Amino acid sequence: MQAANILISSLKRFPWQLALRQWLTIDAPVLIYMAKVIIAALLALWIAMTLNMPDPRTAIFTVFIVMHPQSGLVFSKSYYRILGTIAGVGISLVITGMFSQDPVWFIAFFALWIGLTTAAGFKYRNFQFYGFVLAGYTLCIVSLPVIETPLDVFDIAVSRFSEVLIGIMCATLVSDIVFPRRLLDSLIASEQERFRNVLSTLSDPQSVFGTFDDTNPAVSRFSSGVVGLNAVRVNSSFESGSDRKERHYYGHLNHEYMNLSTTYHSLKSIIAAIKEGEKSEVICALERLYDPIASVLKTLPDTLLHPEDLDTVIRKLSEVKKTLEEHFEFDKERLREVMYVEWEDEFTSAGYLIGRLLHELHHHCATYLSLLNHRLSGNSSFELSRTVRFSTHTDNVLVALAALRGIGVLLVTMLFWILTAWPYATLTITMAVVIGLLLGTLPSPLDGVKDFFKGGVVALIIAAVYDFYLIPAYTSDLLTLGILLSPTLALIGWMTTRPKLAIFTFGFVFMFMTQCSLDPYYKIEPTKFLESSLAALIGIVFGGLAYVLVNFWSCSLTQQRVSKILRTQIVRLCNGVLNVERSALESTGRDLVQQFSTQGRLNMRSSRLVFEWLLSTLEIGRSILAIRRSLKRLYARYYPESIDIALESIKEYFEAPSSSGREQLLGTLQESLQVLRVTQMPSEKAQFKRVQSVIVELALIRTVLLNSQTFPVVTEDSCH
Repeated sequence: MQAANILISSLKRFPWQLALRQWLTIDAPVLIYMAKVIIAALLALWIAMTLNMPDPRTAIFTVFIVMHPQSGLVFSKSYYRILGTIAGVGISLVITGMFSQDPVWFIAFFALWIGLTTAAGFKYRNFQFYGFVLAGYTLCIVSLPVIETPLDVFDIAVSRFSEVLIGIMCATLVSDIVFPRRLLDSLIASEQERFRNVLSTLSDPQSVFGTFDDTNPAVSRFSSGVVGLNAVRVNSSFESGSDRKERHYYGHLNHEYMNLSTTYHSLKSIIAAIKEGEKSEVICALERLYDPIASVLKTLPDTLLHPEDLDTVIRKLSEVKKTLEEHFEFDKERLREVMYVEWEDEFTSAGYLIGRLLHELHHHCATYLSLLNHRLSGNSSFELSRTVRFSTHTDNVLVALAALRGIGVLLVTMLFWILTAWPYATLTITMAVVIGLLLGTLPSPLDGVKDFFKGGVVALIIAAVYDFYLIPAYTSDLLTLGILLSPTLALIGWMTTRPKLAIFTFGFVFMFMTQCSLDPYYKIEPTKFLESSLAALIGIVFGGLAYVLVNFWSCSLTQQRVSKILRTQIVRLCNGVLNVERSALESTGRDLVQQFSTQGRLNMRSSRLVFEWLLSTLEIGRSILAIRRSLKRLYARYYPESIDIALESIKEYFEAPSSSGREQLLGTLQESLQVLRVTQMPSEKAQFKRVQSVIVELALIRTVLLNSQTFPVVTEDSCH
C-alpha cells in the first residue's frame, strides 16, 4: 500500500505537460513524416502497377528523393526534378537517334553532356543544381539500356518520365494534404531568433568592446545563416499561399543583416587593435559614444517582440542618431590634445563605424517592424523601395574541376564496358555518374561515397531477403505487397530525418529500389541479381576513385584561390563601373567563402582567417565605392590629385601584395589624409560632407590595413 502511494505521488509530480509538449515538438513530427512517406510511396506503387508501368520502382524512388518534412522543399525539388527529367529525356532521344550507330561520336557527346551538367550542377544553388544532376544521369538511364536496340529509346523515355511524374504527384499531394509543415513557418522562426540575437548582442557593450570570445554564442552566431536563410526564402516561394511581399521583406532583412555583420566585425577588429595599443583614452571615448545605443536596446523584453516595443526602440534610436555626430565631434576635438596624430585615424574609423552601426540597426529594426505589421494586419510601416537580389559567385576553377571529374569517370567506365563487354556494365556507368553528379558538392565527397557504399551494401542484403523469401512467400496482391514493404519504407522515412545518415540513406534507397523485385509481375533471377549488384558496387568504387584522383584541393591552395579572388575584386572596384551595389558585394563574397569553406578542406583556424579576409575585403571595397561616388560629385577645385594616387596605390598593392608594398601604401594613404586635412574645406554643405566622407573612408581603409591579419594575403603559416 505504501509503495502504491509513493508511485501515485511520483506520477503526480511528473511534468506531464512538459513531456507531452516535448513529444509533440520532437517525436510526433517524425512519426507523422514516416506515415506520410509510407502513404506516398505505396500510392505511387499502386498507381504505377495499376497503369502497368514497366518499372514502378522509379515512382517509389522519386517519392523518397523529393520527399521532405517541409512542403516548400518538396515542391521546389519536384519542380526542378521535372525540368531535369525533361532535359535528360530530350537529350537522350537526340543522342541515341543521331549517334547510336557511331560509338565514337556517341561517347563524345555523352561525355560532353555529363561534363556540362556536372559543371552546371556545381555552379547553381538551391535545388537548381538538382535539375542539372537529373538531366545528367537520366541520359544514362534512358540511352544505355537500349544502345543495341535504339528504336526502343522512345518507349523507355516515355515510361521513365511517366514514372517520375507519378512519384512527384504522389509526394507533393501527400505533403500538402497530410499535416503539412510550411517552410515559411521555419523562415519566420529563424528570422525571429536571428533578430533577437542581433539585439541581445548589440545591447551588451562587452560584445563590442570585449575581446573576441568563441564561448559567447551570441557573438559567434552574428555572421551565420546568411546563405542558408536565403535558400529557405527562395524555396518557400513554391508553397501555396506564399506571400511575395513578405518574401521581399525577408530578402531585405537578410541583406541588412549582412551589412550589420560586416560593420560589427570591422568595429570589433579596430577596437581590438586600439586596446592592444593601450590607448585607454580612445576606448573610453568610444564607449561613451556606444553607451546610448546599448541603453536603448536593453529596454527591449527578452520575450517575443511586439510592434509597440519595437516602435518605441526605433524612436529612441532616432533620438540617439541626432546627437551621436555632435558627441563624436566633441570627443574628437577634446582628444586632439591628448592623443597622438596616428591615433586619429583609428578613433575616426571606430567612431564612424559606431555611427554606421546605429544607422544600419535603425533601418533593420524599421524593416522588421514593417514585416511584423504586414504579417499582423497587412499594413506596412513603409513600402520597400526596391528588390534586392542575393548574388552568387562560383570559382571557375572549381567548376572546371567538377566537369573534368564528371567527364573522366564517364570515359573510364565506358572503357571498362568496352573492354569487358559485360552487359551489366551499363549499371556501373550509371552508378559512377550518379556518384560524380550528386556527391560533388558535399564538404567531404569521399566520406560521402563511403557512406553511400555502406548504405548500398545493407540495402542489397535486405533486398535479397525480399526478393528470394518474403515477396514470393507472403505476397499475392498489391495489398499484401504494401503491408510487407511498409516496415522498410518507414525505416527509410525515419533515416531521412537524421542528417548524419543522409548519404547512407540515399545509398540505401538507390540500391534497394534498383534491386528489389517490385515489377508488375514477379520475376527474379539469382544470377542477374548478383551481377547487377556487383556492377552497381563497382560503379560506386569508380565514382569514389574519381574524388581521390581528381581532387587536388588543399588548405593552402584554397587560401590562395580565395585570396586571389578577393584581391581581384578590390582591384576591379578601384577602376571599374560604379553601379556595383553593396548588397551584391556582401552576398557574392559570403557565397564564395561559403563554397570554398565547403570544398576547400579548410581547418577551423584557416576558415576563421578566410572569413576575416572576406570582412576586410567587403569593408575596403565598400569604402572604395563610397570614395569614388563622392569624388564623382565633388567640384574640381576640391579634388586633390592625392586621392587618385591613393586609389592607384591600393590597386597596385592588391594586384601584387608584398611587405614593402604594404608599407608604401600605408604611407601614401597617410600623405593623402594629411593633404585633405590641411586643405581648406568647402563652404557648401553638400561639398563639405563629400570631402568629409572621403577623409573618413580613407582613414578607415588605412586602419583596416594596419592589422596585418585582416587583408587577403597568404602567409606561410596560415594553414598550420
